[in-house]
Amino acid sequence: MLNAVERLVAAEIGRGLESGVQLSVSCGGRSAELAAGENGLGHPMTPGTAVPWTCSAKTLGALAFAAAWEAGAVGLDTPVARILPEYAGGGRERVRVRHLLTHTTGVPDPVWAAAAAAGTGPVTPGEADALVWALILDAPVRALPGAAMSYSPVTNWFVLDRLLAELYGGGPGESHRRLCRRLGLAADLGLPELPPPSRAEPIAAPGQETGLARMRLAASLPLPGLGVWGTTRELRRVGEVLLTGTTAAGEVLLSRAALEALTTTHWPGTRHRQVSDTDFPYGLGVMTQPLLFGRRCSARVFGHAGGNTSTLLIDPMFDLVAAVYWNGRLDDVTTFARRYALVRALYEDLGLDRLPVPPPTTGTPVPVPAQVSTAGAGR
Repeated sequence: MLNAVERLVAAEIGRGLESGVQLSVSCGGRSAELAAGENGLGHPMTPGTAVPWTCSAKTLGALAFAAAWEAGAVGLDTPVARILPEYAGGGRERVRVRHLLTHTTGVPDPVWAAAAAAGTGPVTPGEADALVWALILDAPVRALPGAAMSYSPVTNWFVLDRLLAELYGGGPGESHRRLCRRLGLAADLGLPELPPPSRAEPIAAPGQETGLARMRLAASLPLPGLGVWGTTRELRRVGEVLLTGTTAAGEVLLSRAALEALTTTHWPGTRHRQVSDTDFPYGLGVMTQPLLFGRRCSARVFGHAGGNTSTLLIDPMFDLVAAVYWNGRLDDVTTFARRYALVRALYEDLGLDRLPVPPPTTGTPVPVPAQVSTAGAGR
């Protein structure tokens, strides 16, 4: 079923782009999995190998919020400080829940900046939780909430998890763990205590060592929306809930209206003809940028990418959900090329229709900035 994908993956592993790949796909009632290469620790990559989801895990937070939203516990325009009074100050009292979900709080991610400045030394989960919250409460608003996007790998989902914990109880990360239990997933936050044959050890291409070290640190901590480990089969099941609103056990988690609200574009992205690392089309916890996923995708495609190593793709036009993990962090441009190649091979293997190519635009061309940034799309 995945012949073209298998050939592509074998060629990439042979070129040293990654040590191994784990892929799980469902399309129109069919499903398929692929595991190839090794896990970075000298053991075979299998469908059961635990891998870091990194920012692809933001879809979990989106679902956890949506369930609370449909239950009437919180609204998109609920001020965050109404539920978390300590969040007020520095202009943050104007931040609403929708701003967290669309990365438009106006607060730069102080956690990512502090991690970059401090290095990648060992940090306990308790220390990380206290440090992250202290940094957030010390960060002032830099732009009017709702007026600009600045993608936040850590901060917004950390605040969202605290907000949901205030509503439903539980400690740090419980919003994700509760949802995983509800979906029947074994995925969890923080580096799993598994023997080397059972988990991946991310590796990186030359020049990506610093990014890899930060990724490893973030993935090792139980950070909501970032530090989740599981299989791509489980990540695919998260995507299936985003497609249908129903769990594998048949429980209706979300209505169609809620799904449409989550996955439509709420922030249009930069006005420039480029892919930006901080400002791109976004829904409520999902990326809604077709160019992120590949030219074979429909205009309705959405999902999330993470760490230049993982991607969750949902294409409603084709009833398709695909989750992939590449055990090899690449630079941003090569990550785009790798994702495009996989999507092209996958759509060919599944026999999905080619969509019409839009005709060339006429009139005055829009100037393309000389400096094109692609960093954020690999998150």
